[in-house]
Formats: sequence, C-alpha cells, structure tokens
Amino acid sequence: MDYDLASGLTAFGMLARGNPFINKLSIGLDTPLIPPLPGEIDGNKTRGLASHGRFEGDVSMTRQDWAVGDNIHFQPELFQELLDIVAQVGNDSDITGPKSIVNPEALGLFKLKRYQESQSENIELQYHIGRLILSYGETGFTLNFFANGTDGTLSIPTMTSIFRDQRFPPDWYRRSSPGTIGEIGDTTDLVMEAYGTPAPGANAPNGTYIRDPGPFTVSLVTLFLLQVNPST
Repeated sequence: MDYDLASGLTAFGMLARGNPFINKLSIGLDTPLIPPLPGEIDGNKTRGLASHGRFEGDVSMTRQDWAVGDNIHFQPELFQELLDIVAQVGNDSDITGPKSIVNPEALGLFKLKRYQESQSENIELQYHIGRLILSYGETGFTLNFFANGTDGTLSIPTMTSIFRDQRFPPDWYRRSSPGTIGEIGDTTDLVMEAYGTPAPGANAPNGTYIRDPGPFTVSLVTLFLLQVNPST
C-alpha cells in the first residue's frame, strides 16, 4: 500500500485504540504493556484493535457482532455464506473453475445479507455512517490487496487460504504497484452499488432500526475520502 494509505490506517488505529504518547498499539485486546492515556481520559485501559467499537465493529465479514457472539475469531459459518454467494454470482475462471472468482457483486450481496442478519439478531446494532464506511471499506481492501498480482483476480482458493488459514497460498504474488485509498474507495463504491446500501443507523431497544438523518446523496466512501484527504 502507498504511504498515504499506510500512514492513515496506522494513525487511525493509534488514535482510536493505542497510546500515541508512547507510540504503542495492541493489535489484540488490552495489555499491561501499554499503559492508559494520561489522566485516564479514555478509561483505565488502553484497549487494542480487537476491542469493540472504533476500529472493530458490527457487520463484519467473518466475525460475529460483539453483542451476539465471537467478534474476534474467524467464524467458518459466516465465511461459508460468502462462499455460497460467490458460487451464485461470482465470475468464471479457466484455472479455478466456474463461479470461483470473487467480484463486487458477490461482496455487495454478502454485505447486505450480513447487515440483515445483524439487524435481526443484534438488538445493540450500531451501524452509523463511520462504521458503515469501514464495514463496506473492508470489501474494497479485500479485492485490491488479496487478489493475486499475476492476474488481479481473487479466487475462492486464494481467499480461503488468506481468510481461513491465515497464509498466502502457493503461487500468490502481491500487486505490482502500491495500493491507494482512492482505489479502495472506487472498488468499495462498486460493491455498494451492486445491491444497494443500508441507510446508516442503529437498532433501538425494541429492535427497530432507526435511520440516521439524511439524505446521503453522494458516495459515502467518496465523502469520507474527501474528509480525510482533500486532494483525493
């Protein structure tokens, strides 16, 4: 990834869940190795990236919502939902077979399904504009950075190796040029446009989804990119 994207993600993670006064950030949960912020202005612990909220949140691709299950570890049943959808609307490949290439349409349908599941099962669902952007943004990141650099496609075997086995598969090569936040935004827009995007909002205590005030008439991802990088 290019400098702007790498530094932006690092800065966001540090400010959201780290201790920038000592330049330390846990990629897991809280740890005694990282003290709280001065004056404990963010609580008596400096929580890591895996802590719910801010960086990690609801409607994840392969983790359950914090309020209803395991939001840290890979969930095979959720990943299988994604594989089933790719088998329906994915692209064909001469190498890995029919309906074996992950595309924006598959991820768009999957994210919509994940939102519907969370809205139905998680009475504490929080899906405001910031979380919605990050939730969909992970699809753009996936397609841009996990695709095989040899042909620019993300196959089911490659995605399975990276997501489930946490390793790069044989004959996988990184992309030839640094990925940018603009590329993630463009790809995410395609995912969001494929099957529509839920309105930002949250569940009320009775389970009713309350939409945030709108309307949102421009690309949510583009709007976010303009806010964090006016030159985009």
